[in-house]
Amino acid sequence: MKNTLMLPIIDSQTRESMLLHFRKQPYKPKKKQALIPNLERDLKHGWLLKILAQIDRCLWGRWDYWALCQAIPAHAWMRWKMEPMLAILENRKLEKLPKFVIEETLPAEPIPQIEWQHSPVAEAMLDNTLNCIPQHGEWKTWSAWDYLEFFLDWVLFAFGHPAYKILPKEPVGCKGASMRLYQMFDLSILMLYPEDYMGRLLPQICGKTAQKSSGFYPTPLALCQFMSKLVSGDKTERTSNFNEPACGTGALMLTQSNYCLSGVGQDVERTLLKCALFQFYMFSPWLAIPIWWLGQTDLLLGNSLSSERPQSMNAAYWYDEWFEPVDSSTQDRTDRAVEPEIILGEMSEVIELNEPPSIHSNPVVQEVVKGKRRPKKKTTSPHQLTLFNLDDF
Repeated sequence: MKNTLMLPIIDSQTRESMLLHFRKQPYKPKKKQALIPNLERDLKHGWLLKILAQIDRCLWGRWDYWALCQAIPAHAWMRWKMEPMLAILENRKLEKLPKFVIEETLPAEPIPQIEWQHSPVAEAMLDNTLNCIPQHGEWKTWSAWDYLEFFLDWVLFAFGHPAYKILPKEPVGCKGASMRLYQMFDLSILMLYPEDYMGRLLPQICGKTAQKSSGFYPTPLALCQFMSKLVSGDKTERTSNFNEPACGTGALMLTQSNYCLSGVGQDVERTLLKCALFQFYMFSPWLAIPIWWLGQTDLLLGNSLSSERPQSMNAAYWYDEWFEPVDSSTQDRTDRAVEPEIILGEMSEVIELNEPPSIHSNPVVQEVVKGKRRPKKKTTSPHQLTLFNLDDF
């Protein structure tokens, strides 16, 4: 019996109609002068993730697809636990991830496809959002990288990432920046027109060499689309893994997410990896929050040409949320060979699946899975900018 996780159902035709409807709506960007000064809101960790899932449910359906992929049916889980014994009885090699588990867990439908389309209006909204961080002037100054770091930490806190559990401290001279971001940042217009917006914005400040080098040359998303289509096409299995040794803001990984549910990206610059993670939340949820039983999904900080061990910027935090990590130095590998395990390459700890599976233990993600088609009234503050009024549907 297939997984029967209850989720609101919006068919692809209805979703396409919604997309066309919202793209036809006139969009009036908010101005910094119109923001309410001294606004107070108690922003909780993960408050924006529920809104993200509601918007995605109307446009692309990727977070619903992610939720279905996360939950292994009980009978498939038991079959996986029995795999070591069955391999001995059948005199064959042990399957780390049995084909049966994949067949019984993955949805019958293919990965919902993202249609990449740049919008100058969406890019201007993001630029205006960053401009509202300093109290006076624009963000593209010698402090641009400080402002960008603050925005990324702020939005990853809002999305509920476990590495960003505290609202970031506002930069010097930016008192009230958090509330200004709350009023200005419009997630919906970015999701209406998916694009590598961070890859477009960063070259504009790479000349600010007081803090960062100017060696960032993003690959245009159109070229990434062509490369992904050329490499993957219609033959790539959803469980196939890809590796991007210089991922930057994640452009190639974004386009590859139309074909694969797992992938590893690496870069030497922490800020670029944060940019990639921010965009994964919007457009490629399985790269933002890995599908736990697939493994092999992460963002790594380090030089791909170096022999030094890279640092996990993402998966290490999620696997700590899901499982109790096992210290491989205190227990012999042969003692643990009877249990299925996930190994995230050479750089990660061995994670034993010794507890019954669940969709996710993190309450923020549970909110996404249990979300309704229409948000409750007052889900968002009237002062928070959003394009959508779901009562129309």
